[in-house]
Amino acid sequence: MAVALSLTAGCAWFTEDHYLAHREPGAEHYLTQATQIEYPDVSTSTPHEAYAVDPRRLRNPTEDEIWDLPLEQAIQLALANSQIIKSSGAFLSPGNPLLMNPEAVASVYDPAIQETGVLFGNRGVEAALSEFDAQFTTNMIWGRNEAIANNQFNSGGLAPGSTLVEDSALFSTSISKRFATGGQLALIHDWDYSWNNSPGRLFSSVYEGSVRAELRQPLLAGGGVEYTRVAGPISQSIQGVTGVGQGVLIARIDGDIALADFELAVSRLLRDVEQTYWRLSQAYQTYHSEVVARNEAEQVWDNVTLRAEVQAPGGGAADVARAAEHYYQSRIRTETALDTLYALEAELRRLLGLAVNDGLVIRPANVPLTAEIVHDWNIALADAFSRRPELRRQKWAIKSLDLQLKAAESLTRPRLDFVSGYRVNGFGDDLYGDPDEGLGLGNLGSAYHRLTAGDQTGWNLGFEFSVPIGQRFAHAQVRNFELRLIKAQAALRAQEIEISHELAAAFRDLDRTYLAMENQRRRKIAAERRYLALRAEYEAEPERVSLDDVLRARDILSQTEIALHTSVSDYNIAQSDMYYRTGRLLDYDNVWLHEGPWDAEASKDVERHARARANALPGIGLRNDLEPLTE
Repeated sequence: MAVALSLTAGCAWFTEDHYLAHREPGAEHYLTQATQIEYPDVSTSTPHEAYAVDPRRLRNPTEDEIWDLPLEQAIQLALANSQIIKSSGAFLSPGNPLLMNPEAVASVYDPAIQETGVLFGNRGVEAALSEFDAQFTTNMIWGRNEAIANNQFNSGGLAPGSTLVEDSALFSTSISKRFATGGQLALIHDWDYSWNNSPGRLFSSVYEGSVRAELRQPLLAGGGVEYTRVAGPISQSIQGVTGVGQGVLIARIDGDIALADFELAVSRLLRDVEQTYWRLSQAYQTYHSEVVARNEAEQVWDNVTLRAEVQAPGGGAADVARAAEHYYQSRIRTETALDTLYALEAELRRLLGLAVNDGLVIRPANVPLTAEIVHDWNIALADAFSRRPELRRQKWAIKSLDLQLKAAESLTRPRLDFVSGYRVNGFGDDLYGDPDEGLGLGNLGSAYHRLTAGDQTGWNLGFEFSVPIGQRFAHAQVRNFELRLIKAQAALRAQEIEISHELAAAFRDLDRTYLAMENQRRRKIAAERRYLALRAEYEAEPERVSLDDVLRARDILSQTEIALHTSVSDYNIAQSDMYYRTGRLLDYDNVWLHEGPWDAEASKDVERHARARANALPGIGLRNDLEPLTE
C-alpha cells in the first residue's frame, strides 16, 4: 500500500526543472487555436486560358478582330479541349458540380477510371481477373528457447532442474491458384528444423518437412464457372459487403455502362455547343437590327429637332420629346442586345475550353438552316429506341442484375466442398547431407534424399458441408435482387415511354418553329411595308400622320425582325434537338468514339495470345453453356 501511494504521489508531483541557458519561455512555440484554415502544399500550374485579358463589357468597348467560326470547328474545339465535360445549365449555379463536386463531373478519363477500378462495387476487368492470379508466399523464422526442466519425462530425459535448450527454424513456401470453376489448388513445401540437448532424441538436430498439394472445389453453393464469372471466387466474398457482383462479367458490364455515360455526356456537350452557337448567331442579328433601329431613331430625332427650329409642321415640343424618348429607348435595347451578345460569346468560349478574352471575338460563320426538313415518325422512334445511350445503359443494368440474381440463387444451396490432398514427407539429420550418415538407420542423413525417395506419403480425401439454418441472408439477397430487377425493368419501360414523349415534343417543336419562321417572315414584310408607308406619309403631310404612329411602326418592325431571327435560331435548335432525341447527334456531327492507341507491349501480348489460340488443340468433351452478353 505504501509503495502504491508513493507511486501515485510520484505521478502527480511536478519538480522544478533547471536549464543552463536560463531563457524566459515564450509563446511562439504554441498555437493559439486548435483549428484553422490551412492551404495544401500542392504544386499545380494554372492554365494560360485562365489568365485572360479584361472581359468584354458595355463600359469597356474594344475593337477586336472578328473570328468567323464554323460550327464544325467549334465542335472540334469542344471535343479537343473538354477533358472535363462542362454543361450550360451548371454555369453560375450555386451547386455547380464542377466547383462543388468535381469527382461527379463527366470526363474523358471516366471509362479508363472504371476499367482500372479496384474497390468493391467499382471494379474493373483487370481487378476482377486478379482474383485468379497465382499467389506466392514464403517465410523463414528462426528461434531459440531455454527453459528449466521440471521433470525428466517432459524434458526428454534431462534431469529435473537442468536447462533444456532448443533451437528452431521454420521454412515454408507455397503457390496457390484459383480457377474459373471456383476451385483452388495449392502447392506447399515446408521444413521444420529442431535441435535440443535432450538425450532421448534419435538425432539432436533433425529436419522434418513435406511437399504437398491441396485441392478444394465447391460443388453446390458458389460452384461452377457461371457463378464465378459473375460473383468472383466464393471464398473471397465477405457476406453483406461484396455481394455477388465482383466477377469479370459484372466488371465488363460496368465498363459498358461507363462508356454509355461518357457517350451521353459527349452528346449533351455537343447539344449545348450547337444551341449556344445558334443563339450567338441570333444575338448578332438582333444586335444588327437594334443598331439600325437606333440609328434611324437618331435620324428621326434630328429631323424633328430641325422641324422645331424652323417651326415646321411636326416639330412641336411634344414631338421633340417623343423622338428623344424613342431614341434613348432604342439605345437601351441596343446595349442590352450587345450585352447578350457578349454573354453568349463568353458562354460559347466556356464550352469550347477557350479563354474569356483572347483578343478575338467569335462570330458564327454558318448560315442558319431555313429549308424544311421532314422526319419520319416511325424511323425516328426506332432510332431512339435502339440508339439512345440512356436505354443502352439501363439494359446493361438489367443484364447485370439478372446475372447477380442467378449468382444469389446459387448461394441458397448448402455449401458442399470437395477437399483432397496428397503429400510426400521428408526426414533427416541434415538437410543436404550424406544419406549414409544416418546412424545406419536407413539413409536418414539427408532430409531431401528421404523426400525425393517418396517412401513416406500421405493423402486425404473428403467433403466439407455447411449450411446456415434457415438461409435467411441468402433468401433475403435473392428477394432483393428480384425486386431490383423488377424495378429496373419497369424503369426501362418508363424510359421508353418517356423517350416517345420527348420525341413527340421534338416533332411539335419542329413544326412550331418552322411555321413560326415562315409567319414571322411574312409578318416582317408586312411590318416593313407599314413602316415605310407611314414614314412617307409623315414626311409628306406631318399634320395627317402623327410622329407617335411612325415610331410605333418602327418599333413593331424591329420586334418582327428580332422575332424572325429568334424563330430561325429556334428552328435550328429544334433540328439539333431532334437528332439528340433520336440518339443520332454524334453521327450528324461526324463524331465517332473509339479507343485510343494501344501500347506497343500490349500489341505484342495480343499477337502472342492470338498465335497461342490459333495453334491450340480443341477441347474434347468440353462444353460452353454460358449465355452471351451481347447481341
